Amino acid sequence: MNKKTLSYPCRCKPKKDISAHLNLLEMYRDHLTQMRGLLKPKPVLEVAVCFLFLLDTSECHLENVSVAHIQTFITEQGVYYQRKTIATIASHLRSFLRFLAFKRLLPVDLSAAVKRPFMFQGEREPRYLQDWQVRKILSAMNRSTILEQRDYATILMLAIYGLRANEVAGLQFEDIRWRTRKVLIRNRKCGDSMELPLTPEVAEALIDYIRVRPPSDNRAVFLSHFSPYPPMSMVAVSIAATKAIRRSGYQVAHPGSHTFRYSRAQALFAEQYPLPD
Repeated sequence: MNKKTLSYPCRCKPKKDISAHLNLLEMYRDHLTQMRGLLKPKPVLEVAVCFLFLLDTSECHLENVSVAHIQTFITEQGVYYQRKTIATIASHLRSFLRFLAFKRLLPVDLSAAVKRPFMFQGEREPRYLQDWQVRKILSAMNRSTILEQRDYATILMLAIYGLRANEVAGLQFEDIRWRTRKVLIRNRKCGDSMELPLTPEVAEALIDYIRVRPPSDNRAVFLSHFSPYPPMSMVAVSIAATKAIRRSGYQVAHPGSHTFRYSRAQALFAEQYPLPD
C-alpha cells in the first residue's frame, strides 16, 4: 500500500483539525489519568485521535462504527509500523473502544474485534544482557584516556549497582564514604536516598578517574569532557552506555544505561534473590 493513499495521517503526526472531538478527548484523557492511573496518556490519545480522523474521513458517526473501520485502521497503520508497534496500537485502540462503550457512545463494545499481530516467543530482542556479556563489555573497554576512565567508572556503577543514569551523574564527593566503604546514592526516582557497599572494583575505578579528573571546584565526581568541565549529565551517561553496548555487538532492545539496570536485576533474579531486594 502506498503511503500517499492513506485516508488519514500517520499515528505519530496527526495534522487534521480535532476541535470537533475536543470534549470527547478530554473525557478520555481524564479517564486514562484518573481511572487508569496513566502518567503519560499521550501515546494512547494519539491512537484515539487518528481513529477519529478515519471516521471523519469516512463520514461515519461513532454510533455507526463497524468492524470494517477497525480492520481498516489497523491494516493501514501497517504502512508505517512493524508488528511490534502495531500490536501496541491495537491495544491502545482496544482501550479507546472499551471507553466508548463504557460511556455508551457505542451501542456495543467492539474492543474484541481489534486483532493484534501475533508475536512469537523469542521474536523480540531482549532488554538485558547476560552477566558474562556485561563482564565482557567492561573488560573490553579501553581506559587509556581521561574520557575512557570516566566512562568505565560510570558504566561499572551502572552494572554493579543497577543504578539509573541520573543517580550516577549526580554522585558527589561527599557521597563516597571511603572509611566505611559505603556510597550514598541520592536523586532516586522515589525521592529518597540509599547507601550501598563500595566494592573494591568500583573504588579502584573511581580512584583511577579522580586522579586524572579535570581540575574543578565542582563537587560532582564525574565531569563533562569539555571546558569549563561542568558536571556530567545523565544523557552523557546513557550515551556512554549505548556506545559500549554497540561496540560489543550484542543485540538488545533500546541499548543504554537502563540495559545494565535490567541486566543486574535479571542476574539477581537468576540467583534467587527476593523480589524486593
